[in-house]
Amino acid sequence: MSVFNWIAAVIVIVILVYVSFVLTLADWFAALRRGEAVALLPERRGRAWPLWTQVAIVLLGLALAAVMAWFLWIPVLPLPPAAAFPLDVLGLVLYLAGCAFVLWARRTLGKMWGISTSLQVRLHADHQLVQDGPYAFVRHPMYFGWWVAMLGLLLLYPVWMVLLMLVFSVISFTGRARREEAALAERFGAAWSKYKKRTNFLIPFVY
Repeated sequence: MSVFNWIAAVIVIVILVYVSFVLTLADWFAALRRGEAVALLPERRGRAWPLWTQVAIVLLGLALAAVMAWFLWIPVLPLPPAAAFPLDVLGLVLYLAGCAFVLWARRTLGKMWGISTSLQVRLHADHQLVQDGPYAFVRHPMYFGWWVAMLGLLLLYPVWMVLLMLVFSVISFTGRARREEAALAERFGAAWSKYKKRTNFLIPFVY
């Protein structure tokens, strides 16, 4: 590996750990303990699953991701050496830009942030409709930022594992965004309709 590749790998890992674990999972576990976050498993007989089951699911998911990375770290398309370095540079720039956009959106949300899942969305009791920062022009900037970061990661590491992560995130986040919009429309009514008319859904200034 070249010096650039080593530097890029360190940057990618540090930011990925911070965004995924420090900023996201840590806050989610804290909110889950307070009863303010959605669980990965639906309630059974009106009772929530214990916290250790949520931890076990996360650890199982991480183990599965590690296994997939081991077997699917296979190039999607072989690239000539002359094209590899420019794509690496572009990939790192996109990765940093996408992560910066995610962090901007996360900071703008502040206490209104919360994780939704494939089955559930939960708003805070005192939830407010955030309309500033990136939310002034796109309704789900964190999802868009993550897609940009994943696209950059795919240019840096054009392997099947990263491609599958990108495809899965597009499918998953699009579904989550629609469920979140339904919950926000129910809560905020006319204010949400007005906000929706002047903003894009997932891609700034496009869609």
